[in-house]
Amino acid sequence: MAIYDNKRLVIKACKLFYEDNMSQKDIAIHLGISRPQVCRMLNFAKENHIIEFNINNPYHQEFQLEEKLMEKYSLKEAFIFNFSYESTGEEIDKLGQCCSEQLDKYFLDNSTIGVMSGRTIASISNYAHKLTRNGLTFVPLVGNMGSEGHSWHANTIAQSFAERTGGSYCVMNAPIIFQNKNTCDLMKKEPSISRILEKGKTCNIALVGIGEINLSSTSYLCGAFSENDVCALNNQNAVASVCTSYISRDGKIIDTELSSRSIGISLDELSKSTVIAISTGVEKVEATKAVLKSNYIDIFMTSQDMAQKLLL
Repeated sequence: MAIYDNKRLVIKACKLFYEDNMSQKDIAIHLGISRPQVCRMLNFAKENHIIEFNINNPYHQEFQLEEKLMEKYSLKEAFIFNFSYESTGEEIDKLGQCCSEQLDKYFLDNSTIGVMSGRTIASISNYAHKLTRNGLTFVPLVGNMGSEGHSWHANTIAQSFAERTGGSYCVMNAPIIFQNKNTCDLMKKEPSISRILEKGKTCNIALVGIGEINLSSTSYLCGAFSENDVCALNNQNAVASVCTSYISRDGKIIDTELSSRSIGISLDELSKSTVIAISTGVEKVEATKAVLKSNYIDIFMTSQDMAQKLLL
């Protein structure tokens, strides 16, 4: 007779384990049986509904969407957040707060965290908080977008994260895009720039946003892209940007002239990093789909509204 055929003994083991919080080792000693036998009885109890679990899960719908996103886009992990909002600004702000609460487990001692520019990543930095981690370093993954000061410059975001978490930060003293490729190549050889670029390529974590390619994008509005740049990218079928990479609708990185005169890290250069992408907003659905198809993203965070559109 198998050990789990003794129903009374099975239930006794379950009571000791689930109600009295005894370990399997202590239960084995208490009942005079082996630990593997205890394990088999507990598994038998679950499989035969002697033990049933009821989890009060307010995130049931979000978890279902996360599983579907992970399967569709081959993600290692996905986070879906359900919240109400009345404007784009409020949507980005609430998403930033939600994402910040989930990032702690990825920030380990002595980690280097690369940060991209953009309003979404800036929002996350606004809610960053003091951690028990030591030796965090935040590094900009791209140069400055335009000549005006903005809270969503990568340098500013790196500083914001460092000040709130108690870490340190680096600065990229260069614009993201040059008009002349030769000038860009010379700037990349400057020790102060090349050092930051190398740190970016070897960062442990990369926090990236997803930009669309049009005249409403942050890159255009802040002066990083010219109208000619946007038209050229559209002509090459680019629908999304991440750092200095431009992505086609089918998830391929496009070899563009604009990339050759850009200062920053390309998406394919982050192969040694855990890449965490954050995106929301109806205007970014197609761009986000393209980037997720690229298979360069490990972890994705978004709103429930966005997740539902990405699964269509």
